[in-house]
Amino acid sequence: MAEPVAAFLARLPPGTVRVVRLALRLFEWLPFPHRFSRCSLEARTEFMARMESSRFGPYRDLLLSAKTLSMVGWARQDRVREVVGYEARCAVRQGEPLPQAGPLGELTPSGDGEQCDVAIIGSGAGGAAAAAVLAEAGLDVLVLESGPHVDRDGYPSDPVEGLPLMYRDGGLTIATGKPAIPIPVGRTVGGTTVVNSGTCFRAPESVLAEWSERDGVGWATALAGRFADAEEQLAVTPLDPETIGRNGQLCMEGAQALGASGGPIARNAGACVQCSSCPLGCRLDAKRAAHVSYLPRAVAAGARVRAGVMVDRVLVEDGRAAGLECRAGLPTTAAEELALEGRPGRSRPWQVRAKRVISAGGAFGTPELLLRSGISHPELGRNLHVHPAAWIGARYEQDVRGWEGVMQSYYVDEWQSRGILLEATFTPLSFGAQWLPGVGAEFMERVQRFDRVASIGVHLHDHSSGRVGLRADGSLRLSYKLSDEEAGTLQFGIARAAEIHFAAGATEVYPNTGRVSVLTRERLPEFEAMSLRPRDLRLEAFHPMSTARMSSHGDAGVTDPAGAVRGLDGLYVADASLLPSSTGVNPMMTIIACSIRVAEGVADELASGSGAGAPSRVLAQ
Repeated sequence: MAEPVAAFLARLPPGTVRVVRLALRLFEWLPFPHRFSRCSLEARTEFMARMESSRFGPYRDLLLSAKTLSMVGWARQDRVREVVGYEARCAVRQGEPLPQAGPLGELTPSGDGEQCDVAIIGSGAGGAAAAAVLAEAGLDVLVLESGPHVDRDGYPSDPVEGLPLMYRDGGLTIATGKPAIPIPVGRTVGGTTVVNSGTCFRAPESVLAEWSERDGVGWATALAGRFADAEEQLAVTPLDPETIGRNGQLCMEGAQALGASGGPIARNAGACVQCSSCPLGCRLDAKRAAHVSYLPRAVAAGARVRAGVMVDRVLVEDGRAAGLECRAGLPTTAAEELALEGRPGRSRPWQVRAKRVISAGGAFGTPELLLRSGISHPELGRNLHVHPAAWIGARYEQDVRGWEGVMQSYYVDEWQSRGILLEATFTPLSFGAQWLPGVGAEFMERVQRFDRVASIGVHLHDHSSGRVGLRADGSLRLSYKLSDEEAGTLQFGIARAAEIHFAAGATEVYPNTGRVSVLTRERLPEFEAMSLRPRDLRLEAFHPMSTARMSSHGDAGVTDPAGAVRGLDGLYVADASLLPSSTGVNPMMTIIACSIRVAEGVADELASGSGAGAPSRVLAQ
């Protein structure tokens, strides 16, 4: 097991490796005066049991980190999969052709740079949608992506390779706080859309109304047409209740038994084969992520996409954005990235000249770039919302085999007015087993019966917030502070998820809190009577947003309602950082709709104010 873990660490960025090694050293020396590796099996098990039940959150976080690394190596072994009964299902049904995506053209940057009308940093939901709109308006568009392009022949099924290949920080991006919250985001052509669940919700009308009234974004309540266009482009359809898999069916049965409202989730994956492997990309391109939907459409209209380009800062001339200072030459394909085996690639200076610049690097990448570029606004990097989420698993006395189904399949919105959205969510063994309670033999017994585990994600519509900043060395710094009140809201949501599990026949539920690791139906009232604090919870998050939020009020919004960055003409934002507040639902469709609106405005501005001819595309050969 040590070899795959070592291989995984070797592929991570140096800064991430330093943090992981520090955590492992702490784990090794915490049983002081003894070392963990030299303790007896009984002593190690007793030590880990104390960590798991500790009221000191960092101890529990450290144990969870150790479990996570262990699962990366352990769960990939054939004998383990045989015991659990896990079988890979990423194969096309007999007689069905593979979905076809349009070409992306030449992805490797050449020369010393390029010129364009509009340069877009980021190729995810916002950047790809904006690129399609602008290219179809006749503009010369250049899309830059720091990560490689991974096509369906390059998707690894092994997280040892997949996480470092397609995620920032190898999937180990973490916001500090009580508790610390992992927030994995994509770093590949197509961005996080490549590795998300494909869940498609429109932002609730109440949220859009708030943006219009409170933030002065009048067009927020007129997005219906853009939502509809996005749904058509991504072929969004609700799941068939008959094909959602047993994990989704149990959530549906439990919710219906309680009279709780909900339904099958709408997804952008009509050709899905229900393999529950979305976090490692869709090896069939059944999920219409940005690299198989909006980006090919943009390229067909003349846009260019360049991979392996790291943007360092916005080039400013005469008080306006005039382009980008970049480094090119990083891996552009999965094969190139994997061949490096974690070593930093060689890069060269590369410059982009542009009439307009759009930052679409996401809620982390956009404030990171703007801060490095000297943009000064009191709200820049603040107001980070993430939809903190708790994984609530349960053991059933029947086969569930949750990997034989859609990753996110059924939602329960009965308690949405209280800030809670439940989604039946099942992740592969390598991503989900670490959340099971227990240590030693107790933990292993639960892992071996992973085929009888079902899980529900509890998502918080958060008003708590965090911050994105830069350390002295220029690296990203994330923090998030969950309020006591919203910790209570999450506790309420965890109890509702437990109720659904019990109503569907679960024998025990795993609430993932420091104070209670296993719940029975009889103990549920006792759990609800507790007053859980933020530090008692084990959380993760997947929806960072609002770090460069738009507002008509200058002191409140880094960007105005057109997406223009205050303080620097010619610079715009079209990604999750633009959203004024938490959406309360998976934000991909809202990111796309808002980015389309921003891109339409940029296209109109250039059409009315620019008479320049087409620029030469390559600065130097």
